[in-house]
This record gives sequence, C-alpha cells and structure tokens, in this order.
Amino acid sequence: MRERKLVERAVRISGMFVLLSGMGLQPCLASHSYNAASAGVVQVEQQKQKITGCVLDVTGSPLPGASVLVKGAPGRGAITDMDGNFSVEAEQGEQLEISFIGMETQVVTVSAKTRLQITLKEDSKTLDEVVVVGYGTQKKANLTGAVASVSAETLESRPITNLSQGLQGMIGNLNISADNGAPGKGYGFNVRGTTSINSSGPLVLVDGVQMDPNMINPADVESVSVLKDAASASIYGTQAAYGVVLITTKKGKDEKAKISFSSNWSVNSPTRKPEYMDSWTFANFHNLTNRNSGGGDYYDKNYMDHIYAYYTDPKHNLPVFIDPSNPNKYLYCGNTDWIDETIKDNTLMQQYTLSLNGGSGKTAYYGSIGFLDQGGTLKHYDDKYRRFNVNLNLTSDVTNWLQVRLKTVYNNTYRDAPYGSNNSDETAQINSAFYGADLRPMMPVYHPDGNFSGQGSWTNMVATQSISGERKNKENDLWLTGGLKITPLKDWTINVDYTYNMYILSKKQHGKEILEHTANPDIVTVFPHTTPSRVKFTTDDNYYQTFNAYTDYSKSLGKHNIKLLLGYNYETKSYRWFNAERENLISNDLAGLGQAYGEKYNGSGQHSWATMGYFARINYNYDERYLLELNGRYDGSSKFPKDKRFVFFPSVSAAWRISSEAFFEPAKKIVDELKIRASYGSLGNQSVGGDYPYIATMGTNGEMGYLVDGKKIASVSPGGIVSPYLTWETVRQIDLGLDWALLNSRLYGTFDWYMRKTLDMVTNGTPLPAVLGTGAPQANTADLKTTGWELSMGWRDRVNKDFSYDVSFVLSDYQAEITKFNNPQNLLSTHYVGKKWGEIWGLVTEGLFQSAEEVSAHADQSEIYGGGWYPGDVKYKDLNGDGKINKGKNTLDDPGDQKIIGNSEPRYSYGIKGGLQWRDFDFDVFFQGIGKKDVVLGGNQFWGFGNEWHVPFKHALDSWTEDNRNAYFPRSTYDNVTGNRETQTRYLQNAAYLRLKSITLGYSLPKALLAKWKIDHVRFYVSGQNLLTFDHLFDIYDPETVSLSTYPLTKSVSFGLNITL
Repeated sequence: MRERKLVERAVRISGMFVLLSGMGLQPCLASHSYNAASAGVVQVEQQKQKITGCVLDVTGSPLPGASVLVKGAPGRGAITDMDGNFSVEAEQGEQLEISFIGMETQVVTVSAKTRLQITLKEDSKTLDEVVVVGYGTQKKANLTGAVASVSAETLESRPITNLSQGLQGMIGNLNISADNGAPGKGYGFNVRGTTSINSSGPLVLVDGVQMDPNMINPADVESVSVLKDAASASIYGTQAAYGVVLITTKKGKDEKAKISFSSNWSVNSPTRKPEYMDSWTFANFHNLTNRNSGGGDYYDKNYMDHIYAYYTDPKHNLPVFIDPSNPNKYLYCGNTDWIDETIKDNTLMQQYTLSLNGGSGKTAYYGSIGFLDQGGTLKHYDDKYRRFNVNLNLTSDVTNWLQVRLKTVYNNTYRDAPYGSNNSDETAQINSAFYGADLRPMMPVYHPDGNFSGQGSWTNMVATQSISGERKNKENDLWLTGGLKITPLKDWTINVDYTYNMYILSKKQHGKEILEHTANPDIVTVFPHTTPSRVKFTTDDNYYQTFNAYTDYSKSLGKHNIKLLLGYNYETKSYRWFNAERENLISNDLAGLGQAYGEKYNGSGQHSWATMGYFARINYNYDERYLLELNGRYDGSSKFPKDKRFVFFPSVSAAWRISSEAFFEPAKKIVDELKIRASYGSLGNQSVGGDYPYIATMGTNGEMGYLVDGKKIASVSPGGIVSPYLTWETVRQIDLGLDWALLNSRLYGTFDWYMRKTLDMVTNGTPLPAVLGTGAPQANTADLKTTGWELSMGWRDRVNKDFSYDVSFVLSDYQAEITKFNNPQNLLSTHYVGKKWGEIWGLVTEGLFQSAEEVSAHADQSEIYGGGWYPGDVKYKDLNGDGKINKGKNTLDDPGDQKIIGNSEPRYSYGIKGGLQWRDFDFDVFFQGIGKKDVVLGGNQFWGFGNEWHVPFKHALDSWTEDNRNAYFPRSTYDNVTGNRETQTRYLQNAAYLRLKSITLGYSLPKALLAKWKIDHVRFYVSGQNLLTFDHLFDIYDPETVSLSTYPLTKSVSFGLNITL
C-alpha cells in the first residue's frame, strides 16, 4: 500500500520542466533541518503562517517536483521548483507530508519555525512492503512461506485486457498459458508445475472469494499475491493443494475524492499468418505426390493448362471450367489465398475505465465502470467480445469498534461468432483456414454467376463465415458481499463476511443451410455440413455462497510478538443447466423453436458441492529476527463418502533474519536484509473427478428396440462400480528459501527450492474379470513427485533527481516424476514408475534413404510399415542391433528401437523486465520466454499431403526428390504416411522461445501546467504487445500455443490516455 501511495504521488508531481520562480521563492538556505530520524512536535498557537523551505536528497542536491501537502487539508499544498523550494500556508500543529518518487515520504509537524530544510532518503521498499496472505496481511520481511506479489503499478505500466495477460512471466513458477487467442478467451493458471494426473489448478480468490480472474477489470486490481508453498496455502484447505492466487481489488481511501479515467485503443493482428502454396505450385506438388504414391498425374494436361492460364493471366481467364465428363459440374482452376480471404490483417480493440476514489472522516469508497470491446480476426463475420464491469467498494466506521464493508461487482459479457457448421464451433472458422481442409487454392470464392463456390466436399470458408448463422453467448455475473469488522479490544478484531454470487450463461446457436450451386443453375443442393438447419438455446445457472468468520489477536511483550487467528469457512455451489434444440427451420432467417418442424432435442441437469472448514494460525517472532508460523485446517468436502469427508491438514514454517543479528552489523553497510526460510505442509485435493465420484450414477437411454405390453419403453443403464475407499489426494510439500536485499535495497532477490509429493492420486483401479460386465472402479493408487526451483532478482536505482531505472528477472524450473502407478507390464502407452512427466518416446533417425540399395542393406523396417520402403523414406536406427526396426512390446523392459528423445514440459521459464523514468518520460519493456521444450507436430499442416484432400503449407515443398536429396522432409506420398511420420528425433521440434511481450513509452504532462485546470495527472502512452518473437519453429506456429487448431494469438500496437482529477 505504501509503495502505491509513493508512486501515485510521484506520478502526480512529475513536473521536472516547470519553473516556479514566479512564486517569488528564494534559493534554498539552510535554516531548520529535518530528516528521517528527526521531526518533533512543538505546540504553538493556532494561526496560519507562511512556511517556506527546500527539499533535498541525501547528497544535498535539490529535488524539483517534490510534493508538499498539508495533511487533512485538500487543496493546500505546493510543488517544489527547480531549486527544491516551496511555500505553503499552514497552522502550527498541522502536518506537512513531503514525497518524491523513489524516496521515503516524510511527515513534518509545523512549529514556530517558518523556514524548513527537509532531506528525503531513498525508499527501501523491500523491508516495509506489506503482502496480502491468507485472511490478512504481513510485512514482506516477516514472511516465512514462499509468497510472491505484483502491485497495481506493475500491472498498470502496460495495457492489458485481462489480468492473466498482465501476470504472465511476472512471478517465478506462476505458469500462465495462452492456448487460445479468440476474443474474450482467458488464460490458464498453474503454480509450480505438474500437479496431479487429474490436472488440478490453483485456487484463485478475488477479495477472498472464488472468482474467474478473466472476468474482472484489471484496472480494479490493487495487488496480486501468489501463495506457492503448502505452509502459506494450507489455511485455505482442500481447494488450495496446488497454490493460491490472491487478487485484491482497490478500495476507498480517506482523502479528497479523485476521478480517474483511462482509455486504450489498439490495433491487433495475428502473431503468425500461415502461407499456402499458390495454385500452380500446389498442382505440381500434388501431381508429384500422386506419382510417388503409385499413380499418375492427379491433374491431367488439360486441367494443368487451365490452372496455368489463370495463374499467369487472371484478368483474361476464368477460375472455373466445365468438367468434360460432367456438364453440370465446374472444375476449379483459380488461384485463391484462403488465409488472406478469411483472416483479417488487423482488428480493433478499445478499453475504458472510469473510477471514483475517496473518503471523508469515517467513510471511504471506490467505484468504477469498465468497458472492453475486442474485435475478432474473421474477415467475413464481425466476431467480437464485449465486457462491461461495475465495481463498488464501500467501507464505513459506524463506531470506533464497528466497521461495515459492502461490495458489489457486476460483470456482463457478450460473445458473437459465426455458426460454422453442425459439427464445429466458432474456432473451426480459424481451424479450417489454418488446417487447409478442402481449401485448395484453385477454388475461387465465387462462381462466375456470383454464387458461392464449393461442390461436394469443397468447403467454402467465406460462405460459412458469412451466411452459416451465429453463436451468441451472454454472461451475467453478480457478486454481493457484506462484512463486519469488530474491534472489542485493542489488538483484537473479529471479521465476518458473506458473499452471494449468481452467474447466468445464455447461449443461442442458429445454424443455417447454405446452398450449393453447380455449373447448371437448375441444380441446387445444400452444403452437406450445414444441413439440417437448426436452432438451440442453452441456459446455465450457477449459484455460489461463502461465509467466513474469523478473529485475530496480536500482542507484543517486549521483543516477543505473537498473533493468533481462528476462523470458520463455508462454501457451496450449485449448477443447473437446460437446453432445447430443434432441426429444420421453416426459414433460414427464423431462429425460434416454434419456427422449426424437425427433430426435437432437449436435456437438463443439476449438481452441487459444498466445503466446510475450521482453521487456525499462530505467528510468533522474537525481535522480528526469529519467525515461526503454524497453520492448521480441519476441512470437509461433500465430494467424498461421509466417513472420509473430514481431514486435518497442518503446516509449519520458520525463518531467520540473519541480517538482524548483532554479529551481522558490520555487513549491514552492504547487506540490508538476509533471511532464510523453511516450510513443510500437507494439503488435500478434492478435484478427483466430478462432484459425486463416490456414487455410482445411472444413465438413461432412448426407447428400446422391442415392445413391452405393446409399447416401446425407455431403459436405464446400471452404474459402474465405485470404490467405498475413495478419498482425498494428499499433497505434501517442503520448501527452502532465501531472501536478500543489498546496497540500500537496490539489489534484491529471492530463491526457493521445493519438493511436492502428490499421494493417493485417483486413477483406474486394478482390472477386474471381464465376466463382471463393468470396468474397474477408480481408486487412490498413484503417486507423483515434483521438484523445482525459482529465482527472482532485481536492481533499482536513482541516478539523480531526473533519472531512475530498474531491471528485474524471474527464472524457474520444475520436473515431475511418477513414483507409484498400477502398471505391472510397464507399458509405455501409459504412466509407469520412474516416468518423467512429459517424456517423449520415439525412434532415432539416421537420415533419409538415398537409393534402393541403401534400403536393402538396412535393417528391416517392415514392422513399422509393411507396404515397402523407397529412396526418400525415413531411415531409422537399429538401437538394439537385432536387424529389425520395431517398438518391441512397447514396454519399459522391451521398447524395441525406441528411446526417450525429448520432453514436452516447459523448462526454464523466465521473464525480464526493465524500466526507466527521465523527467516526465517513462519507458517499460518486458520479455518472456521458455528455455527448453520439445514438441511433436503432426497432421497435414506440418507434414504435407496425408491424402489427396489435404492442402500443405509452403514449407512442405522441402521434401525429398532426386533433385533435392538434402531435403528436410521425406518424399511426399499418401502411402508410407505412418512409417515416415513416426515420432522420431529428426522431426522433434524445439519450442523454446523469447518474446517481447510488451514495450511502452509514456509521457506525463508537467504538474504546474495541469494545476491551472485543477487536474492532478495526465499521461499519454504508446505500447506494443508480442511484437517480436525469437524461436525455432516453422513460421506457421506460434510458440505459445504450438497449434493450428486454436484461434491465433495476436500482436498489437496500443495508444492510451490516463487522467486523474
């Protein structure tokens, strides 16, 4: 909080260019001096007097642009001039607050002295920073667990549309993945790597309640804390086994009301835009592939002549001609770039936030309204995402012992995308363009008569974007929180709060039939993937409630400091959904259930869960030197049988501030802070498979195929076997850490090593005899161990009164290993003891065969592919020397010629951030990346032709031929697809990357200029996101997603404005 006030005031007083000599101030003359250690209180008569003085740094240099405010007197204050001078009117006994960016704020009480000299010391943020932890806050210097935090200033330094985007790469081992770039799509969270076979994530809390972080307005966020180790997270119990992300939103302050407005406009474009072959290149490559597959040319000479004619002279030739064997059918000979036809070069995004913050006496308030409008990349449909946020925080001290807190949050989102087809969603509009399915370059967008092209299985993506219908989603998310803070005695507080959430998701899907036109205008059919037309409505209702009651007491006895916390937590969530669908609309443009006459479909369901827990925490420290924390939670979950619902989870952590020892005093000139930490804790994971994993559920079937009493009846299928012993997954974690700050806290950092064991993971149990008629029940039969480390370091410095800079980086790594799993045969197709998570088994490639003689002389590869091997095919290494290339029994004991060739888990994740401020200019740059990651790519988008309907990308041209023996890819063929495309060393891809995530340049108008209009702060900035990427993949792949089956990520250039009144 203190850091935030410093930065807020510093931004307001960035008037480095302003001369205030017109105020008649004199050069700084030493009279009565103050510093951080002095400033007494002298009582004198109450009358206003003119106080003059100057503000200096520790070197004696004046500080122009420092803020001098009379506390509790809005509007009374001054800004120091170029010589550090100021003049204000104040009464004796009033207090002056002097602040400057990067300096410790001082408070001086006005006495009879009318001439002051104030010396500001450089701020040592590391020691005094307050961090949000479970059910409270702690000084960062007193933390015993692994906790990392990000402040609002860091998030506000660059434009972001959602909070996850702003956190990516900022905290070591907070792994945030962007697997989809569609408008409004969020990011995935992970703390400290692989968690469980059941893929559980961290608990994300917004002001103490579970909330989707992608729904909130990032401008409302005050801070983010990540509780990484079990000791820090254990107070949250069953849902916190794999870390906790605590998001704290802004609240009111007891100060003059401030109105802030921020806006951001950006131009976005895909980070990667794949490039297909042109029609002439494609046709020749297709012919080559067909010949390599044992056939002749796929396109005969007449067809090739038509393709060439249009390719070389499109103005005087048509992109179609009549099929000689079928006068009702067109053959296509155009030259269409389907990526260019379906994907925009640029899209627009705009974001606005208006907030009011202030307080008077006993009441403080914060309110904001936010709006985001994000356009999509589809060229022939206005796909979009809109988000509207309202946030209101109110705190009132009713008495000196009772505080009332009220909070209201409303989030509304709207997503609009094309329908596409009956077997796809909106993402398929991108997939089809990127996959190249049925999008041969010879097919034009339109026939000569103006109708959309496409015949048979030739899919026209412009048509499906334009006239296939729509998919619209609306979300309404309301949060109501009320709380009380009672202070019966000094150092004793009682907190009670209740939150109610109602979330409603409404979906509408309207699929239209698209007419398929031929060369004969009298023959019109329907695109097969768009029939029948249909409409579907879905409603999801979620209701969430949570109640917290906790009390804490703190006491200091000499050098002994103790704080106790006791509390109770209850949460419940219920889901309810309903859908109704009907086929065959009487008109494409009517989208109601009553306007259809075909088959009807409907469904519904509901389920719920609840948790209840009692928790306690004891914090003790001696002289803030030896620190100890004990946590315990007795937690229960409705997801387990009654006799196994409640478990106690303890944790302990301790720290030693070596820098506070007397023997360390000689080193204090260099080392400001040195602390070692250790923690151990145990937690339970309840996310083990649905809300009722211990109950056998039965399914309803349709009408049976025979009659009972002359009627067809429905049937119910019996439920499978469930284990009566199913219980929690247990997570135990040990953490060792080191924190340091040197050179007046200019050089700072932290290092953590951890080991986490996930025990009793829920997997399929021991197979049962087939005569039983059902599969094995799930059981707690597997264990996993994850080890890792994280390092964060930074340097910040102020060179002089005009220039300051900072640089920081985070680096982390982890590996996970299966330590127990029911796989007696050690099959490689599933998990086995000793397996590193992400292991890639494959064959070792020696190269490509160059001749038939080389094929004959090599080890027999017929077990990999039995259809024959030829020059240009892949040559595998015979690792076991048996003269055969095979996979053996595909077990750990007999892998054949396979070996571990890579690992798909990301290693050495890092982020590098730098910033500087010179007078009224600020600059910020942030890089993020992964040091090591292996991926296996497949499909026609990587390999090229897999069958005659595939459309390869340009890189597939580098395939083996007699004239291109040093090619990267094997010969292009439909035949030996499986043999050449085995997982292997030659085509294992390096997915490591370095990306310029953001770069921002800002300028703040001088304070003196704004004062004439009573404006506190104005800042303009220009920013770029994802502008540069350095990686080893083919240009068609984005290294963050490594897939063409998702909506592409975007890069952007943004322009923004921030105003505070």
